[in-house]
Amino acid sequence: MSRTQRPLFSKNITIQEFEMHYWYKEELVGICRELGLPSFGTKAELEIRIKNLLAGEASPDRRLVNTGVRKKTELRELSLDTRLIPDGFKFNQTAREFFAKYYNKKKFSFTKEMAAALREAERLGDMEMTVADLIKIYEGEKPLASLEERTYQWNNFVKDFNKDARTKKIIDRMKVAAQLWGKVRDNPGHKRYSPDLLEEYLKDKRE
Repeated sequence: MSRTQRPLFSKNITIQEFEMHYWYKEELVGICRELGLPSFGTKAELEIRIKNLLAGEASPDRRLVNTGVRKKTELRELSLDTRLIPDGFKFNQTAREFFAKYYNKKKFSFTKEMAAALREAERLGDMEMTVADLIKIYEGEKPLASLEERTYQWNNFVKDFNKDARTKKIIDRMKVAAQLWGKVRDNPGHKRYSPDLLEEYLKDKRE
């Protein structure tokens, strides 16, 4: 079902109905504003706020609360045992120098996976996640299984689409990518690009 065919959002729909369809982030932002909910944050966080409202829950935004706790806490010492939220960890120059020294590098760059791990800890209220856990995330030893991964589905789809050498000769590639994305977006199964999708598209064009 395409976006034009999808039913309009209503406070009367069930959570199951809401989850059946793919919603773009800008749509979720608009829904949150219409419902009087905070409209900032990741796509996953917007979805959670909406589903909480549909479930009749009026609980405060946990991530917002935990972010406030972390930012207001003054970090006294940074070590592998430093807890991210209650000890006041921040992605700043102090942390950058700590990781650079740990890896014996002149410079260190934080990754989006590390940032996503911190946001997930705030969302879940995980007070035990430490700097050592961030290192595991950075090294790939600890996979990040997060709702936030859904935010990157479209970006990853386009990235893989562009890696396919056959797409180089296609005129208006983004339009074709959007058409192929529409085939997987609202259907069951994974939301990843497959060369078979392009093969089917090219076959239809030839016919």
